[in-house]
Amino acid sequence: MKKKLPLILIIFSCLSFSQENLNIHDIYLQELITLSDDESVINIDSEDLEWRKATVEKITNEHYKEPSFLKMAMVLHMLKYKLGDENFSNSIDAYLLKLNENNSTVSIKDFQQSTEELTGEDLSDFFNDWTVGKGFPSYEITWFQSKKNNEINIIVSQTQSDTSVSFFEMPIPIKVSNSDGDSLIIRLKLSENKQSFTGMVPFQIDQVEVDPEYHIISKNNSVKNGVDQEVLSSNISLYPNPTKNAINIQNNSDAIVEKVSIYNMLGKLVLEESNPLLAINLKPLSFGIHLVKIETNQGVLHKTILKEE
Repeated sequence: MKKKLPLILIIFSCLSFSQENLNIHDIYLQELITLSDDESVINIDSEDLEWRKATVEKITNEHYKEPSFLKMAMVLHMLKYKLGDENFSNSIDAYLLKLNENNSTVSIKDFQQSTEELTGEDLSDFFNDWTVGKGFPSYEITWFQSKKNNEINIIVSQTQSDTSVSFFEMPIPIKVSNSDGDSLIIRLKLSENKQSFTGMVPFQIDQVEVDPEYHIISKNNSVKNGVDQEVLSSNISLYPNPTKNAINIQNNSDAIVEKVSIYNMLGKLVLEESNPLLAINLKPLSFGIHLVKIETNQGVLHKTILKEE
C-alpha cells in the first residue's frame, strides 16, 4: 500500500480540489509548508501507527482546512480498514488496470463503482461521508459487563463536527482490556446513532478504549460505565399490552426516556415520539405485532407490543 498510496492520493486529490476550483499545487504547497522540518508528503505511510496518530490529530484540529491531501490519505486507509487488506489491494490493482486498458481519466465515482463491482459492497455512504462531506465524528461509548457470564453490552453514540454529514457509517474498533494483560479488539459496524451491541468476552474488563490505533478520523471520543441493561429493561415497561389505542411508559428507573420509535414487522419506522411524557397514540398503526425501540440516557431497550383491532 505504501508504494501505491501517493499515486492514488494525487489522483483523488486532483478531482476533489478541481470541484472547488482550487489549484492543486497551492494545496500541496500548503501541506508542505505546514509540516515540520522532519516530515514529508513523500514519506506518507498509513501502516505506521505514529503517522496515523499525528495525521488524525492534525486534520481534526479546528484550524485545519479542507479539502486536504492528508485527509485523503487517511480516507484511503479507512477504506482499507473497512474492506480488509486483500479486498483493498485487489480493488486498487483492478482500477489501475482499467485505467491503463481504457486510457481513461480518474474519478472517485469510477473508483467507487469499480470497487463495488469487485467487493460487492455498497460504498455510497462511505464516499459521500468522507470525500464529499466535511468534518469528523466523535464517539461516546457506554458499556456494562455482567459479572455472571462476562456478557458485555456496548452502546455507541455519535456526534458530527460538521452539518454536511448526518452520520458517519464506518466500522470502529473498540479495545477492551484488564490489568492482568488480557485484551481484545472488538470491531463494531455502525449504521445508526445509539446503536447497541451485545457479546461475550472471555475475561472481566477493566478498561475500554475507542480506536487506540487511530484507524478512524475522529476526535473527542469518550467512554463511560453504563448500567445493567437487563435490570434497566425490567424497570421500564409498556402498558397496556396488548392495546387498541395507546401505550404508556412505566419508568421505575433513574433513566430518562429520550425517544420511542415504533417499527412494523418489516422494519419500517411507523411512529416516533421524542421525550414522551404522555400516552403514545397508536390509532394510526395497523393491527399486529410492532417492535418498539426505547432510547434512554442510560441505554437503548427493545420491546414488542401487540396492536389490537
